[in-house]
Amino acid sequence: MRMNWRYAALGLVAAAAVGCGGGGAASGQGGDEAGTVEIVSFKGGYGIDYFEKAAKDFTAETGTPTAVSGDPKVWEQLRGAFAAKDVPDVTWPGWGFDYWGNVYDGQVMAVDEFLDQPAWGQTEGKFRDMFDEQLLRLGEYEGKQYLLPYHVNINGWWYNKKLFKENGWTAPKTFEELIVLNDKLKAKGIAPMTFQGQYPYYMLYAFIFPWIISSGGLEAWNACQNLEPGAWKSPHVIEAARRVATLRDRGDFMKEALGLNHTDSQTEFLKGNAAFVPCGTWFYAEMREIIEKDSNLLQAGDFEFMLPPTLAGGKGDPTSVMVAIEPWIIPQAAKNPQKGMDYFKYLASPEVAKGFVEEKGTLMALKGLEDANYPVFLQEPARLFAASKTKWNAEYRLWYPPVNQAAEDAMTALLNGSITPEQFAEQCEAAAEQARNDDRLVKRKVS
Repeated sequence: MRMNWRYAALGLVAAAAVGCGGGGAASGQGGDEAGTVEIVSFKGGYGIDYFEKAAKDFTAETGTPTAVSGDPKVWEQLRGAFAAKDVPDVTWPGWGFDYWGNVYDGQVMAVDEFLDQPAWGQTEGKFRDMFDEQLLRLGEYEGKQYLLPYHVNINGWWYNKKLFKENGWTAPKTFEELIVLNDKLKAKGIAPMTFQGQYPYYMLYAFIFPWIISSGGLEAWNACQNLEPGAWKSPHVIEAARRVATLRDRGDFMKEALGLNHTDSQTEFLKGNAAFVPCGTWFYAEMREIIEKDSNLLQAGDFEFMLPPTLAGGKGDPTSVMVAIEPWIIPQAAKNPQKGMDYFKYLASPEVAKGFVEEKGTLMALKGLEDANYPVFLQEPARLFAASKTKWNAEYRLWYPPVNQAAEDAMTALLNGSITPEQFAEQCEAAAEQARNDDRLVKRKVS
């Protein structure tokens, strides 16, 4: 029996009569044309209320009944649903979903046919042309598109703009400038940086990977992701790890940071106990309730986003940004795949997408949103995103989970001082070598 997503407690059912799909999209993609379109979403910092409202408007415009439900760990529900082929018609399955494992198993539909249709409200052109090309490519496998980017996060550092303004400081653009500033901070009794010690990938994203790229260029990082022999123990990886060890040995990290989770570390930053914290552009959405409940914390406009400081003499593009998408997908077993895609097209239409930017405070993987009214905390990320010549991602994390786990373990060990930068690189390379020799793993290349 099909899982009844439409009766989920958080669901929205719009019981209007069935009508035509929007945007000039052709119907007839198979499935139950008379059925309700079932939409299942990760319910994280952005909630699901926007998707519920969009579903209601979508129904009013098209006559297509829709049902929206969500859960903070929706991927756990979807795991069983995919196994039983009892799936929604379109879903944002969240960060805990095994995207590529499900693609390899044939559980995710290739969406090229849909992308070659017109966008919502259009009668010509292709929907795919609405997306940032570099971000769309993150969802390709063997020449076919499986993942649909929507909102996009960029990773970097947040700094205490209020403190910097009071002291006449500017955000450091180079590692050398960072060291000078950190000495000034410590002289005032302020820890330069805190971090999410319970989740080491934050520090990989904030320190190691950007500094690999700054040192050796994007090609040095792509070599790591492509499991090229020796890439993880290259001089560029060791150099990045040495910079972390330098900050560690100088006492530039908050002493308690290794034991902190994401919200605790970010709260320490908001209290003014540390001047920097690594985090992506979801920072405000994640901390909004905490910020709004305590006027003693830094408020929107008191903190600012920046890219990690660069390394002198490196080959990397100083405008490069780490991007991350948490994409939507159409399950292979969906009963209404065309109408599921019609709903996603509606979400991606300029006015609806702008509304998501302005209400939820995130960047988008879509073109044509330059005139969106970005909230104050998103204005600098939007500028950096638009100015970036290079967008990169840690794709290996989903491709080779054992390599990622080894890198996270090595990151923790480097931060607590139990290994050297050279040992960090050796541990990562050993995991990469094991993955290279594992015939069970699907091998991927950065496109």
